[in-house]
Amino acid sequence: MKSQVAHAVVVAMLMAACAPIPPPSVLGEVDAVRQGAAAQDAKKYAPGAFAHAEKLREEARVAFEQGDRAGAQMLGERALAAFSHAHVLSRVAHAEEAGAEASKLLEAAGKELSQIEAEQARVAAELDAIDMKHKVAREAQPIAPSGKADPEREKARLAAARALVLQARTLCAAARLLGDGEAGGATAPAADVQATGTAGATPSLAARLDEASAGVDKLDAALSGSPAVVPIDEASRVRARCLDVLTARRRAATPVTKAPGRGDELLSAIAAAGGWAPSRDDRGVVVTLRGLFGNGGTLTPAGEKQLQELARFAVAYPDFPIAAVLHADKEPTSQEQAAWKSRAEKVVTVLRAARVQRVETVLAGARSPLADPRGPARGRNARLEFVFVSPQIL
Repeated sequence: MKSQVAHAVVVAMLMAACAPIPPPSVLGEVDAVRQGAAAQDAKKYAPGAFAHAEKLREEARVAFEQGDRAGAQMLGERALAAFSHAHVLSRVAHAEEAGAEASKLLEAAGKELSQIEAEQARVAAELDAIDMKHKVAREAQPIAPSGKADPEREKARLAAARALVLQARTLCAAARLLGDGEAGGATAPAADVQATGTAGATPSLAARLDEASAGVDKLDAALSGSPAVVPIDEASRVRARCLDVLTARRRAATPVTKAPGRGDELLSAIAAAGGWAPSRDDRGVVVTLRGLFGNGGTLTPAGEKQLQELARFAVAYPDFPIAAVLHADKEPTSQEQAAWKSRAEKVVTVLRAARVQRVETVLAGARSPLADPRGPARGRNARLEFVFVSPQIL
């Protein structure tokens, strides 16, 4: 009985010695990972890393078949890590592909947006041109005669007519500057602004400007006295004619497909600089300065600094010529006119030194007061309007 048991034990031991050695569990894990979706994705997007992992897996299998269980274990672990690395690289490739696709979509959207903005700008320019044309046409419409009024009303009409003539003169001066490729720099009183630089303009525009300027001079001379009936209607007409010529100049220089954004850009730049209060009217962008001159009409250091700072904008935007309109707090006498001319020349000198190319000055006198000329705030009427004449339709 004992011998039978011993025999059975020996047989069992021999059978165990002859049984195959099981592979390391890591090889099963490698095979499972290889069959997974992540590995198939890595095979497509990271083929190099996937091939390296396959090579390690095969080396682990060969090592096990050759009886090197420890080597198979080590190579299997390396293959498992290699498959994980391949999966990471495939995710990176996925992200890059998605990023490239997003960039293409963004570029396409940007092009579409640019086209929409260009079309919007074109339509805006057309609307602005139509609006300005309508405005000029409306102001040029025949005006019903005002007729004679009582003395007080005639006095008010005289002040209004002189203000309209001054506006007409500055509008014609702006049109002249836009037609002048060279520096103007003329200085003259409100009754005598020098006409400069109509060379290069079309004959029709030059002739219209000359005619409008002559109308301003004629009416200004008539208003210098005390007419029995103030020609307030003619004052409105001469202003409309000067605005018409200025608009024609701008329209000739601004294609309808071009957005008139330079004026907005300049206005924003001056406002962003701080210390200024720019505004806009028919002439362009306007900055009002006060306290430029001291006793005797000398330019103060602070006033010169203000002019130099504004000159930097004029140099940065050379397509905007400068019209400097000097206003007084009371109407200068004939003896005081020379002093006002000297002030205007000092302004031009500072701007010339700062490399401003096109400048024209207008002596407005007290024809456009902001405050009651007889009140305590009369001093506010003495000012200089620094006008950046817009070359585009507003």
